[in-house]
Amino acid sequence: MSAARAAHVLLVGLAFGAAYCRCATADESLRIDLGTALRLADERNLDVAIYYQRIAVASAALAETRLLAVPTLRVGTNTDRHHGTIQETSGLVDDVDRASRFTGAGATLAVDVAAAIYKPLAARQNLDAVRASATVNRHRVLVDVASAYLRLLQAQAEAKVADAAIERANDLAALTANYAETGEGLRADAEMAALQPLLWRQRQLAARENVASATAAVVGLLHLDRGVRIEPLEETIPPLELYADDEDLERLIDRALDNRPERDQLDALFAAAQDELKAKRNGLFIPRVGIAYSSGEFGGAPGSAIANTAHRDDLALQLYWQFDAFGLGHRANVEAREAQLREIGFERDKLHDAIVAEVRSAYAGVQSRHGQLPLTDVAVAHAAQAYELQRNRIYDQQGLPLEAQQAMQALAAAELARIEVAVGYDLAQIRLHTALGNPLERTTR
Repeated sequence: MSAARAAHVLLVGLAFGAAYCRCATADESLRIDLGTALRLADERNLDVAIYYQRIAVASAALAETRLLAVPTLRVGTNTDRHHGTIQETSGLVDDVDRASRFTGAGATLAVDVAAAIYKPLAARQNLDAVRASATVNRHRVLVDVASAYLRLLQAQAEAKVADAAIERANDLAALTANYAETGEGLRADAEMAALQPLLWRQRQLAARENVASATAAVVGLLHLDRGVRIEPLEETIPPLELYADDEDLERLIDRALDNRPERDQLDALFAAAQDELKAKRNGLFIPRVGIAYSSGEFGGAPGSAIANTAHRDDLALQLYWQFDAFGLGHRANVEAREAQLREIGFERDKLHDAIVAEVRSAYAGVQSRHGQLPLTDVAVAHAAQAYELQRNRIYDQQGLPLEAQQAMQALAAAELARIEVAVGYDLAQIRLHTALGNPLERTTR
């Protein structure tokens, strides 16, 4: 896709996204799911828009370099009026009063032939590097949006756990208080039970703060109205099944090394640096060319009158070699480009190591959380059953309130752990997917 076309698509997307979100202005709600959030990221995120403009700038720079060997055309008139002394070529000084005028067109061309050959090649590679960097940025933006959206779901789920824990804590507090008032229970147990709703109320307020912060993060990434409230359509954490825990790790690493856009970016920068090095090395031996041609009507006469006008053609040719600082500057330029190539080479080696480490880490995360998911489900089931049993024992005057409180806390902890593992599993899947060089498309499930 050309830069102009990409910019057009982006502007259309921004307009469509704005239309889509008009139903949710300040102090209103926008109901979206993960797929919609990813679509809006493509259409509205400002970082994506910025990189499209960088592509447009690099495309324009390439177009400019392709015009280095195109002459400059001038059309107009030139009038010269001289009154006073002037020195002739013979050395005599004379008092002269004269005027002349030239009307016509002219073309001039001053070409550094080495630059005209190699600069378009380097500009072409720089454009490829910018396009690759735009792809890298898009992948990052999609990951940021997906991560922020999942954190919002997590915050809302944790707030629901806090709400449920408060209800259980209030129930136990009322139960133990009744027993204490009737003399069937201890006042100490009633006071301990009364403490639990307060502690969970504190956690509830913190959870609501997390919801507000997560909402603000999503709104900012999607460039929405600052007062919009995000309402996820998902009731639970949506499971992402992109990779199984038994995928071949070495094969995944090979895929990542082949597909990562960062490698394309550095390869393009390396090729551009090579072209610039060739230009510097060969520029000392390739001549520069200057051509000037004009054609028009020229006339002049003593005094201020313009007479004797007739057609005139002028052509001047130049062919020369330029040695900056007697050639010493040429060597310095070559050494600078050679150092730049070595630097990019080290950057490619560094990227190779980073990709391998990233894939290994993400793969380990997928494996670990894939094994944790069923454990958290079983833990929640056991904790819920333990809480109900302990609560019923209090009714039957067989259990202690402290044991029921411990069961209640264990249930809330198990529910929070299940939420954390579910979100962590999705994030690990996303990390691995992106580490392999894949964009997180809106249809990814």
